Amino acid sequence: MSKITLKIGAVSMSAFAMAGSVATSAIAAISKSFPDTPISTVQLLGTLPGLGSLIITLIAGQMAMHISKKSLALLGIALVTAGGLIPAFWNNSMAGLLLCSIVLGMGVGFISTINPMVLTENFEGEERSSMMGANTAVTSMGSMLLTAGGGYLGAQNWRHIYWVFLLGIIIFLLTLFWLPNDKANIKDDSRKAEKKESTWMILKNLNPYVYWIYLAVFILGIAYTAYAANLSLIVAAKHLGGTGMTSAINAFGTFVGIFAGLGFKYVRKLTKPNTLAAGFFLLVLTLGITYYFNNVIALAIAGALAAVTMVVIMPTATFMLSMLCQPQQIAIVMSIFAFVNGLSSAIAPKVISWLHVPAGAPSFVFAGVLAMVVVIALLVTHFEKKVESGSMLQDAPSSK
Repeated sequence: MSKITLKIGAVSMSAFAMAGSVATSAIAAISKSFPDTPISTVQLLGTLPGLGSLIITLIAGQMAMHISKKSLALLGIALVTAGGLIPAFWNNSMAGLLLCSIVLGMGVGFISTINPMVLTENFEGEERSSMMGANTAVTSMGSMLLTAGGGYLGAQNWRHIYWVFLLGIIIFLLTLFWLPNDKANIKDDSRKAEKKESTWMILKNLNPYVYWIYLAVFILGIAYTAYAANLSLIVAAKHLGGTGMTSAINAFGTFVGIFAGLGFKYVRKLTKPNTLAAGFFLLVLTLGITYYFNNVIALAIAGALAAVTMVVIMPTATFMLSMLCQPQQIAIVMSIFAFVNGLSSAIAPKVISWLHVPAGAPSFVFAGVLAMVVVIALLVTHFEKKVESGSMLQDAPSSK
């Protein structure tokens, strides 16, 4: 297998990483077709995929220790494709649509958990870092294709929006033929008699610095969701437009994010060894520009910075996690990473509400302070430099 086909096979599945949001653009039209169904129930079509994904991230890591990652990736792609395509011709039941949303989300759960494991196992050093950046670019590209394609297909009839999931057939074939076969993490014959290491023991023996990265990712989920959830309120408050303008800002950011992901290795050259801190600082800039400026161009620049923020932080976090754990720990570590990432975004509105932070501009201030605290902590402790030098791996307590 050539290096090019290997790279395509490794990242192609990530085109479905944001597949759960496809139906959200048709909520209003779907609601009209189900007049007796509360709008809050129809809105579940956009949130239930997240629930399905979270459920799977809890078990995907364990499954990857006994089943090949390629098989699990193909299962995830198949679930997304089935959960997306079935509503194209079975769409007269809201219960059926909701069930398909859960199935789709379960597929996304497999993809978001298995994908970083595949990249970690097939690439090393800076190439691994670059591939994780390219992977984020493919995620953005897939999101843009699914959203734009679904919108075009469903312009006259919302039921046609689901035909965009035919893309899953292509992704399935790319993964099937170009992702190399791997063996599950099963003991060889010389070690069959040994007692298998339990999940609890793996967690107990994890490098403690792994949890600091989880905390940073959790804070990112809270802060970034505060931006995404309140952007439309800011746009309206500044009298710059409505839903269309917010969508245009997000679309521009996604477009920029694609190129940022593809050029991630060059970003790392500029920011190393403080790439994670740079990502959080970009989020501070995003929030600050959106808060202070009152013109569309400034908000579009902020939208681009928001996309670059995710491109910088997510691959850097997974890269650092791969450097802090042993090969047998990768499945569990990446599974928890996917869960923390999904959970933080899901509960962000509730967390902000519990802290009595008002919606709109105050949420931007709150998110900016959170992100800046992370920047300062990373720079003061030289966390990234220590991780990349290997000193934190050496300093971590050894497992007994």
